[in-house]
Amino acid sequence: MKRALLFLSISLISAQSFSAGDPAGKENTYRFSVDLTQVMGDKLKVELLPPLIGKEEVVYRFPKIVPGTYEIYNFGRFVSEFKAEDKQGKAMEVQKLDDNSWKIKNAKELAKISYWVEDTWDTEIKGSFVFEPAGTNIEDGKNFVINTHAFFGYFDDMKKQPFQVEVIRPEKFYGATGLNEVTTKGNVDTYSIGDYMQLVDAPIMYSLPDTSMLKVGGADILVSVYSPNKTVSSAFISKNIASVLKAQEKYLGGKLPIKKYAFIIYLTDKMSGSGASGALEHSYSSLYFLPELDPESLAQTMKDVAAHEFFHITTPLGIHAEQIGNFDYNDPSMSEHLWLYEGCTEYFAGNVQVKNGLLTKEEYLEVIRSKMMGAEGFNDTLPFTRMSSGCLDRYRSQYGNVYEKGALIGMCLDIKLLDLSGGKYRLQDLLNDLSKIYGKERSFKDEELFDQIVKLSYPEIGKFLNQHVDGSLPLPIKETLALAGITFTPEEKTTQLSLGGIGLGYNQQSGRFVVVDVSERNAFGDKMGYRPGDELLSINKKPLTIEGMQQINIQKGDMLKVVVMRKDDKGREKKVKLKARIFPVEVVSKYILAIDPAPSPKQTLVQKAWLSSD
Repeated sequence: MKRALLFLSISLISAQSFSAGDPAGKENTYRFSVDLTQVMGDKLKVELLPPLIGKEEVVYRFPKIVPGTYEIYNFGRFVSEFKAEDKQGKAMEVQKLDDNSWKIKNAKELAKISYWVEDTWDTEIKGSFVFEPAGTNIEDGKNFVINTHAFFGYFDDMKKQPFQVEVIRPEKFYGATGLNEVTTKGNVDTYSIGDYMQLVDAPIMYSLPDTSMLKVGGADILVSVYSPNKTVSSAFISKNIASVLKAQEKYLGGKLPIKKYAFIIYLTDKMSGSGASGALEHSYSSLYFLPELDPESLAQTMKDVAAHEFFHITTPLGIHAEQIGNFDYNDPSMSEHLWLYEGCTEYFAGNVQVKNGLLTKEEYLEVIRSKMMGAEGFNDTLPFTRMSSGCLDRYRSQYGNVYEKGALIGMCLDIKLLDLSGGKYRLQDLLNDLSKIYGKERSFKDEELFDQIVKLSYPEIGKFLNQHVDGSLPLPIKETLALAGITFTPEEKTTQLSLGGIGLGYNQQSGRFVVVDVSERNAFGDKMGYRPGDELLSINKKPLTIEGMQQINIQKGDMLKVVVMRKDDKGREKKVKLKARIFPVEVVSKYILAIDPAPSPKQTLVQKAWLSSD
């Protein structure tokens, strides 16, 4: 998962409503139905004709957590009016065990289950707010984001049986998904899925269609966009990510390990409830929740996020630990190797762009620098493997480092492999070899991975992993970059223009950017007179929006005029005008990276293999 911080009446569906084309082994199949044309108060009703149950008691569960989120959400708390009926249509005894679990007695007589599911994007239910790409959206007549783990559950010890999901959709709506086994009759779509793991791995978005198709590496790539104000189209997104996907095709050897992939993109014209935007990866799709910016402002963000999520077709689809291969949705344990699943994926998302000319070398060095800056906010002495296994509880606050230090781990491994192999063996080659040993159906044991990597590569790689990933030593960034002819200066004093060195947050209630940190306010910020709590209304007479923040251009000598809303001593709000003529201020820049003007022949070889496509 990649985050980018910013900003009725129901008629019952009977057993006859299911199509006659049920898969073979009907008694062994979960048969779900949900009617999107019947919404009540941001809720939808789900019905289940269960598989044959041979036990006297059975527990029906919703996930506590799902792969890719690394956070406890308890999806069952959004379920209400849970009911069970026997073969005579009579109500059965149901005991709610916790947020996610319901026990049903005399289960051999169970004929139907029904319940209501609430929209997580627009809820007052207590608990952790679900990051939007992992949640649900129910906008009657407009849009439905169906993350299947929030709509459909499973019985204990019965996750590996087949599932059938029938969706009754509004007229002309289309269901965007990475699923292949879909049959349509009228306004009813029926999905056939092999087991619960595959079901959870397959979100669906229903709306009036705006879709485009690409062909990449032998795979069909679906791009589906919901843009409430029609600001951005699927054709525009497809055109802009096509270059990245083609670059990834080349990066992955020209052939993708999938037949179909879906980019499911919801664009919002409101601030998110989670305070974030981004995406959640799946094996054959990724679901995006991003601001509805003007197309050009969205283009690079979409490239960066899409590049990250698309690389997950390699990890963890083709390489994963037992904790992922046999994921326990209600009593999860985490793998030690988030550096592999998220860190290397984040590294590849940037490296693929520079290798294929989508970023210059200098621009890419700034990407690396930003990762180094980001990693400063985390505990650098905490072994990455320990953080990974404890990311749900003890080390939850450290999880974000997978996108910072995790990416730097990937970079160091790639450069070291290229140096040791004379430019012939890269990190992606290592992962390809690991996927041949393991693959989609075979998981590795956490404790065996490093040994397997050493067998495929070099003893020096094992030493690096043991000292800097499983150990507490800082990453040897300077020494590693030097292998590729990149100079590293820890600190450098420069002068530059800025808005004042203030830290901004966002007040969701007022819809304004707010000054939250003045600890690094510079001389120009002092001149402007910013105070903590100031809410920014306009800059140079232009209302301050997310798009506006990205388009502010300042020049030396210009007058900067900022209007803020400030509270007085009695808590009353009043507009205050701040202004000052812009002047350069001295700043201390950290982690200066540059290309060595006189590299050695070996450094030149490694740098070319690392940053060029030839």
